[in-house]
Amino acid sequence: MTDEPASLVAPWIAKHGVTHPIVILPDGALERVIGVKGFPTSAVFLGKEMQWQGSPSQSGSALGDAQSEGRKDSLYPKKLSKIVKAMNAGESAKALGLLRAGMAKFKDIDLDWANRLDAFLIETSVKDIAAASAAIEAGFWNKAVQIATPYLGKDSLFPCAADAQAMLDKLSEEKLFSKEILGGKLFEEAKSLEDAKEYSEAFKGYKSVLKRCGDTNISEHARTAAQALIDGHKPGYNSNCPKCSANKGAACEKHLESVKL
Repeated sequence: MTDEPASLVAPWIAKHGVTHPIVILPDGALERVIGVKGFPTSAVFLGKEMQWQGSPSQSGSALGDAQSEGRKDSLYPKKLSKIVKAMNAGESAKALGLLRAGMAKFKDIDLDWANRLDAFLIETSVKDIAAASAAIEAGFWNKAVQIATPYLGKDSLFPCAADAQAMLDKLSEEKLFSKEILGGKLFEEAKSLEDAKEYSEAFKGYKSVLKRCGDTNISEHARTAAQALIDGHKPGYNSNCPKCSANKGAACEKHLESVKL
């Protein structure tokens, strides 16, 4: 543990009477061991074997309970707060611009964190633009636009920005572009309803995609999703009904709705 990082956590250790080992490796060695893909990332070890790794928001049970009582302030130094705020708001181009503009002013641990964040933003942009391209190929055009847009803008410093803009420009020239985007928005709304187990409303949402954007790629996805709801006996499901709840998400005979595409 280096002196400066140690001074940052020492008050917390003293306040909470922590007796287990606390180690900070500012050179990124720990991140490589647990396979950090983004911040924050947590990992739980039993001996030398890693038992769990992922975002703290994905943890549950005893680990989730412990985290609920933990600190909620940012992992990053205060000097990076505006950059992190922009990043968390989905304004990646703004975040990288602020980061690069202030890089000369950062020192010591702040500079170390700034460099990590810079590398993370660039790495994430490459993965996201690849994901956007894959989404286009799969027929999810609106999703592709949503993924790529945060990296665009005339002042964007992302190396992938020009290629991403060209990709979206080419897409926008397609005859059914407007319908694909509208259908994508409707599809996402229906998917949100499905995730909330509002299956009847979700079915209506998917059917709306077919009605309003029937000749698009996204309409085929909507048809598949709607048919899956029918096949799974989902429409009519009532979360307050014991029989529905015990039926693994399928509606019971009383509440099952007869719907057709």
